[in-house]
Amino acid sequence: MFLLDSYAQRIGYAGPFAPTLDVLRDICRAHALSVPFESLDALESRLVLEDDLLYAKVVTDRRGGACFENHTLFHRVLREIGFDVSFLGAYMWRPHHNEYSRIFAHMLLKVRLEEADWLVDVSFSHDTFIEPVPYAYGEFGQRGWDFRIAAAPGVEGGEGVEGDCDVVERRGADGRWVPLYKFGGEPRRVAEFQECLDHLSGPDSRSQIMNTLICARTLPEGKLTVINDLLITARPGQESVRRLRDAEEASAFLDLIFEGHAPLSARARRIWRERFARDGDGTPRPAAAPGTPAAPAVAASDW
Repeated sequence: MFLLDSYAQRIGYAGPFAPTLDVLRDICRAHALSVPFESLDALESRLVLEDDLLYAKVVTDRRGGACFENHTLFHRVLREIGFDVSFLGAYMWRPHHNEYSRIFAHMLLKVRLEEADWLVDVSFSHDTFIEPVPYAYGEFGQRGWDFRIAAAPGVEGGEGVEGDCDVVERRGADGRWVPLYKFGGEPRRVAEFQECLDHLSGPDSRSQIMNTLICARTLPEGKLTVINDLLITARPGQESVRRLRDAEEASAFLDLIFEGHAPLSARARRIWRERFARDGDGTPRPAAAPGTPAAPAVAASDW
């Protein structure tokens, strides 16, 4: 049974259920700040994009999920409220390869409201907009960050994905625009994303994404992300990427990411130790990209 009241309690939303822009903005923000991004199930089981299963996972069991899961659930929530909403597929920017993913690696939503299209993205591993924005070219700001929607490819090496696409970019702390993903405006079926998940986790796939630990928490002013043994922190004007020093530090940041979700934190800490900590001293095995800084840049107590 899909209960909007239970979902609202899960995300701390106490407002009305009506298909208005104010409601859309408030419920997007509440979901993004309350439901963590995590890939724990992808590491240990098969992801299934079914409404009832996702409701049980996120609402009943108070867990998190990856973008495909969160947005599939959020799509159902918006439909129950009365919004005209559709799925969009996105190709993530892969900075180490200087190219976009070749298949959908991200899902976002498009809402038709007040004779305009609005983009919705409440679940992403890195910092992005969390309130709905008009689907139109141009710059906009949220939570101290500058974003823009532009015509793809937008960056050198961005070619290679068929079809007309637009790109979402964020201005980094150094002032340069960095692509997050590019996407097409045509509606997609959830079955297409299930096919992508099954392909990424299949024996013939060379993708590492389904074998990557990703845990992230959206904050009012920034983002905390752990990707394998990397710690990524982002606040307006401040960004840091470095290796986690040991299992103790990894546990401290995972506890912050999963604050209020103790079982998730315990599971993430177990997976991190099993996959990345050397026996005895807890020092991580080198899973990060070569040349990643090892010097401390931010402490868990700073957050």
